[in-house]
Amino acid sequence: MSDKHSSSAADHDDLDAAFAAMMEGLEVPEDTRADLEALDAAAAGDGPAGAGGSHHGRPDDDTLDAPPALSLPTRSQDQPGKTEQPGQTELPQAVKIAVVLTPLANAEALAQLCAMSGLDCLVLPTRTGAVAVKEFVSAHSEWDVSELLGGVETEPAEAAELAGRLSHLARGGTILLTADLATDVGIEKGLSGSVTARGYERGEGGPDMSAGLVLASVDPVVEDLLLGVSKPEDLPGVLRSKEVKLGPLGRWMGRGMGMGKGPAPM
Repeated sequence: MSDKHSSSAADHDDLDAAFAAMMEGLEVPEDTRADLEALDAAAAGDGPAGAGGSHHGRPDDDTLDAPPALSLPTRSQDQPGKTEQPGQTELPQAVKIAVVLTPLANAEALAQLCAMSGLDCLVLPTRTGAVAVKEFVSAHSEWDVSELLGGVETEPAEAAELAGRLSHLARGGTILLTADLATDVGIEKGLSGSVTARGYERGEGGPDMSAGLVLASVDPVVEDLLLGVSKPEDLPGVLRSKEVKLGPLGRWMGRGMGMGKGPAPM
């Protein structure tokens, strides 16, 4: 029993250490930093003396990892000018939204890196680092049941590739946040689904992370993007990587990265 408990504690320590390494160097807002320090202090107090007792000041891990049920306005309600005709019902739509967190402070630099690597996405500046965003719409009215369970297996291939490729270019790797959303599914009205998180380093994906902890440590705009509250194309500073014009240095680096032929002659 004690060996099993020690192994579980070590796994949590590894995940916490990996998360801390990925978030290192980011400009975390003061209020968020205070919240994180409070969580760390509470965790430090849960030593052997507190074994068998309840955790104080820190949400239970099961609660953090549980995919939250989201209740948001439907797409038709979000569009004031759009009215439904009598007898006409808007079909439900399933959407996956992927947000890649990076430690890069400059959105233009991230957009250039994406363009050089042939990655098509929207890039946005946030208070906690530039992010890359992609949206995937299912051809069906809802995702397969297995997809709505969340987890590594449900990551869109393009999103995993985006996070993996960028993890080679960003010190400390990247974090991929994926939201599986569907509108008006069954008896649920509005938007519902789940959010998952996974770290990437040197192109390889790691174990699932607590989406709750990740979202608590980044700019709130990231959560708005995941839940569809904000559209990336409507936010200030947005850049589309495929429309970014590379300067001489960008073309020089891009040929070396994308074509594997070394630096281009200046």
